Amino acid sequence: MRVKYVPWGEALKLCYSLAGRILDSGASFDAIVTISRGGLVPARIISDVLGIEEMYVIRSRFWGVAGRVFEEPQVSIHEPLDVSGKDVLVVDEVVDTGLTMGKVVKLIRGMGARNVKSAVLHYKLTSSLRPDYYVEVVKEWVWIFYPWSFSETLYSLAKREGGDVLESALRIALRVGAEVDMLGAEALKLSLMEYVRRDQR
Repeated sequence: MRVKYVPWGEALKLCYSLAGRILDSGASFDAIVTISRGGLVPARIISDVLGIEEMYVIRSRFWGVAGRVFEEPQVSIHEPLDVSGKDVLVVDEVVDTGLTMGKVVKLIRGMGARNVKSAVLHYKLTSSLRPDYYVEVVKEWVWIFYPWSFSETLYSLAKREGGDVLESALRIALRVGAEVDMLGAEALKLSLMEYVRRDQR
């Protein structure tokens, strides 16, 4: 499986580039809905650049440890979304199949939003949905490893690889050039052990 690690510096540039593209479009939004957890960092940066204080979080579970978990995205809302009559921007880090973004966009439209647009850092051509705003097109499928899901992604990849999870994770981190020193090797081991513990429940 191909893995592309996106270091923090590059990830932040992608977020600001996405915000710039939205600004350049001349579009104006009243609220941002972010798809948690992957879209949280990009959405926060976009909300800052666009000056949008109204931000909502929708939790979606479709992918999980070691791959797809559900047949279709499981969406949950933990706060009231006041989007009726508003122009809304839905933000995530990537569209892979397009199912999660499509489901959330449809949900927001169903809540009476006037206009709903989507924005992501990476648009994979495997997606059934073409986002309104994106920075990079990914032509061949690759697992994009974002720095804000460091331990989770390493654990998922290591579990797929098999063998000792800690050894596999460190080997993968070196192979893809992941910035282990950001967390530190010892803290990373403790974090991965926490994933192992939770996975055994």
